[in-house]
Amino acid sequence: MGSGASAESMVEASKAMTVEQVKEALTKVDEADKNKFLEALGVAPEPTVMKAEKKAAGPAVAVIIYSMYGHILTMAKEIKAGLEAGGVNVDLFQVPETLPKAVLDMMGAPAKPADIMTLSHDFVETLPEYDGFIFGMPTRFGGVCGQMKMFLDSLGGLWMKGALIGKPVATFVSTGTQNGGQETTHMTALNNFVHQGMMYVPLGYQAGGIGQFDVEKVHGASPWGASTHAGADGSRQPSEIDLAIAKKQGECFAGTIKTILAPVPDRKLNICIIYYSTYGHIKALATELSEAAKKNGLEVTIFRAAETLPDEILKQIGAPDKGDDPVLDMEAVGKLPEFDGFMFGMPTRFGAVPSQMKAVFDMFGGHWQKGALVGKPVATFVSTGTQNGGQESTHLGAVPNFVHLGMTYVPLGYAAGADGQFNMDEMHGGSPWGSSTLAGPDGSRQLSEIEKKIAAKQGETFAQRVKALAK
Repeated sequence: MGSGASAESMVEASKAMTVEQVKEALTKVDEADKNKFLEALGVAPEPTVMKAEKKAAGPAVAVIIYSMYGHILTMAKEIKAGLEAGGVNVDLFQVPETLPKAVLDMMGAPAKPADIMTLSHDFVETLPEYDGFIFGMPTRFGGVCGQMKMFLDSLGGLWMKGALIGKPVATFVSTGTQNGGQETTHMTALNNFVHQGMMYVPLGYQAGGIGQFDVEKVHGASPWGASTHAGADGSRQPSEIDLAIAKKQGECFAGTIKTILAPVPDRKLNICIIYYSTYGHIKALATELSEAAKKNGLEVTIFRAAETLPDEILKQIGAPDKGDDPVLDMEAVGKLPEFDGFMFGMPTRFGAVPSQMKAVFDMFGGHWQKGALVGKPVATFVSTGTQNGGQESTHLGAVPNFVHLGMTYVPLGYAAGADGQFNMDEMHGGSPWGSSTLAGPDGSRQLSEIEKKIAAKQGETFAQRVKALAK
């Protein structure tokens, strides 16, 4: 079974060999001869896999995709073109397939492109060398597909090291139908990045002028990122609008990368903390965050959300006086674009944003129209009455507001692990999304020392991200 032998002679020679001898012999012939032999036996040759390596130098972004029918790959090429047009170098990777070839054949899926590098477990350790990441994936029942989830699950070693904390990340997707995962596929991917402490960079409505606002043609794209529709049978191809928006997302993300790599502006940076507090727990967290941000060189302005409950109700529930922090009114809202970053604090209401804070977000319509808050870093902190009663979902419920405004969401990740985030000996708040506390069902429990330390760490890390994203 030497190189250059005919397929027939190789098959004949193999008859006198054991299985192990055949396997060993195949390691000594080139890929073409190996495939000829397998085809002669009626066995489909193994697909050619291009080994992953870091080729992009300078400002570099890794675009990581899974594509079954080619839609995500087509979109990825436009994303890549946009990144390169924005002055950023790109390596394009695909994650390994998890479905057997027989299943893929039954589904009519084409072979994976041999000219796209396939990620391996060994290469994962190289990922922190990139300046940012964009992940592309098709939906599976409105969530991240299994192939991409398997890859994201393999990043545990990087999580343990905190190697991706602060790295910017974005997403693009495809779905079979309209509104069948066009938003939730991005959203379910977000959880993975939050736990890694990565900054989520949405598209917002920066592609409004090239089709994002079009309501006459069927097209993809949401404030979360670019997208396309494959159709129920996978036959529909990305439209011109889909491709244009994908390229725009690449250009916008390149701008974020270049901002991060640029020197910090030579001026005093300032952030705005906006909170709503019923019993004072969120106000106390705001104080801890403010002091930490100031220690790290930022100026801080604090506003509280206007109360919507009547005084009679507040008295009945035992709510204390609101304190001296000024109420955020429309005049103050008009000046918000002057700030370099924002932190929003709120208690949960049934695991979601309270109406008082939602009223604040609803005041930002003018800024949304102008794109005045696009690219501004934003973080959240919360309180709940019970353990696991909104400690995560309250943050998540706030995120769509920031996504529509095009703001960069900055989670805590596990940056406060050494400050008590990993503590299992006592009850405390603090999640990968941000700092938090537990007020108790009657609002009587106060901030613990661990919760204060986690809040201080969030203030510190947020100050670092503000400096990185300031223009």
